[in-house]
Amino acid sequence: MSHNPIGKITRQLIDFFAIYPDEEESPPRSQRYGELIRYHSEDLVEMGDLSIAASKINWLCFSQRNGIRLRIESDQMLPDAQSMEQLLEHSKQWLFPLLSVSKLRKERYALRFQRAPIIANVLYSILQQGDSYGQVKKLEHRNENVPTLCLILHEKFAEEESSNIKELHKFRAKQLFLIVRRLLDYADYRLVEPEDKTDDTITLCVDCNNQSRRGANEQSEKNYVRLVCGPVLEACKKTATLLTSSSYMALRSNDMLLIAMHRHGVRDCAKGTDFERLMQRLGHAAVIVDLFEVRHGTGATVVRHGLGSSKGASYILYNSARLETLLRTFNAQVNAGVYEPLPPLETIDLSLLEDELDWQLIYGYLLSFPELIESTLLQLQLGQCAVHLLVRYIVNLASLFSRYYRNKQILVQKRSNLMPVLYARIYLVKAVRQVLNSALALLGIQPVDYM
Repeated sequence: MSHNPIGKITRQLIDFFAIYPDEEESPPRSQRYGELIRYHSEDLVEMGDLSIAASKINWLCFSQRNGIRLRIESDQMLPDAQSMEQLLEHSKQWLFPLLSVSKLRKERYALRFQRAPIIANVLYSILQQGDSYGQVKKLEHRNENVPTLCLILHEKFAEEESSNIKELHKFRAKQLFLIVRRLLDYADYRLVEPEDKTDDTITLCVDCNNQSRRGANEQSEKNYVRLVCGPVLEACKKTATLLTSSSYMALRSNDMLLIAMHRHGVRDCAKGTDFERLMQRLGHAAVIVDLFEVRHGTGATVVRHGLGSSKGASYILYNSARLETLLRTFNAQVNAGVYEPLPPLETIDLSLLEDELDWQLIYGYLLSFPELIESTLLQLQLGQCAVHLLVRYIVNLASLFSRYYRNKQILVQKRSNLMPVLYARIYLVKAVRQVLNSALALLGIQPVDYM
């Protein structure tokens, strides 16, 4: 099974409309498809699971850029009911077959998938692969053909080892370095140390935007890429902040405490849990979100008096705690004899997860996680890593799960007709928790058990 199902679907869709000179050649991953192919995560009922450009002009531009030839002669890609039926028939050979094709507007077609194959694939993949869901399998015998990359942190940021005394922009650069290194574990690169570089090794240096473009030693080095980290600014004056990482962490920890008290209500932590340490973790999470909710090359703005994104770190971790609480409560009810133990996944009726909110979680977010990771690294060799897309994904996933929790009763009463629904939803909750935790781990954020 492909580590990135959406990438495979894209190839299969393009193959229906176009011919590659080399049958083994894949669509380039160095670009986004823009108006050509859109995978939707919102408004799926109206917009379809994905939509494609209807006009041949859009596809001609794509084909000319990539040296492929279109199979379609008409001005519209699917000009009549017969061509739509041909696409449906062709999709039976795909990883995930289509259910319907319809004209969305004059310029687009809406495509909808059969839901059962995707739901089964997503839940099995996440729950079986765990933390490795979405990672490229790096086989030892392929290492000679995999591009090598050397990730380094500019010496300017490596001067101070203690994170408690670092200037905030240096802390941001160090965190960018760590996030990129974690993301590269998912990618088809082989990381090497500076002493192991070859002539073909890509050197990726995390740098700041006020450094000279390249030093003398770097000028002669090909494949040298700067990953620029922008400054950290005060909100009102838009000047560089004088806050250190430790002082800003303390400030945001206090903000998280106030938010937890006034917005969510602070629950008593289990015995042995250090409440102060919990607040420190929340403060660290808030700082990471503040620094990377914008593109890493632009200036990030410090948040004072808790005035920031209404769906920032506290909102994310509140829903992380909610996931943990749901599963902990279910397990306690099993131990108390209220519920039977969770049956094996292969015995679960997954058709119970085909309504719109379940589908949006599974298709819009869980299935797309591997594609998201690839998209963050698409422009890496051009000095860009889209960490802000990862932050946005986490916020949106937490928001959707919050809506799911409000609209669905997960821990239902023990009745024979309700147990299949309970078990199916518990598996979905486990999958959401796994993906959310994996995404948080990429940012260096620890999930929480209680809020």
